[in-house]
Amino acid sequence: MERKETEAQAQAAVFDWARWQQSKYPALKSMYHAANEGKRSRAAGANLKRQGMKPGVSDICLPYAAGGFNNLYIELKVGFNKASEEQLTFIDTINGIGGRAVIVYGSDAAIEVITAYLEGDIGSLDIKSDTYPARKAKLTDKVNEKRFIGFCGTDCRACDNMGCLGRKNVV
Repeated sequence: MERKETEAQAQAAVFDWARWQQSKYPALKSMYHAANEGKRSRAAGANLKRQGMKPGVSDICLPYAAGGFNNLYIELKVGFNKASEEQLTFIDTINGIGGRAVIVYGSDAAIEVITAYLEGDIGSLDIKSDTYPARKAKLTDKVNEKRFIGFCGTDCRACDNMGCLGRKNVV
């Protein structure tokens, strides 16, 4: 049963769990949150962007190679929240360069994903459209369909025309 939690509560729960599990999984010592959200003045936002802040960066990063992936990024959501276009683009980028990025709903699911990743078994989870649990994929399916379709109308994941200029939002 899913608990009712805000994204901030879910994230705190994940990092509380990670602190308790560091002796079992030492890689958790390197896990961090990229604090790139929040309200700022236009000048402060521009300054942070010059310093490297990027919109769409996932909430949690585990810079540890496991299960054939270079790293793990988790975009943490709760309830019926959806990933933004910028977040989906970032997820596509990570998944396209050897990492694993997933939209995950709730702290319990995030802990399942992190544990499976650390044990080299993330492929055993029912992840659909880069979303876990799979039943939440309906929240991003429409957006996911669009991000893989080129201007020619072909699904870029199944197309072998690497010189296509019609690709959009695909790494």
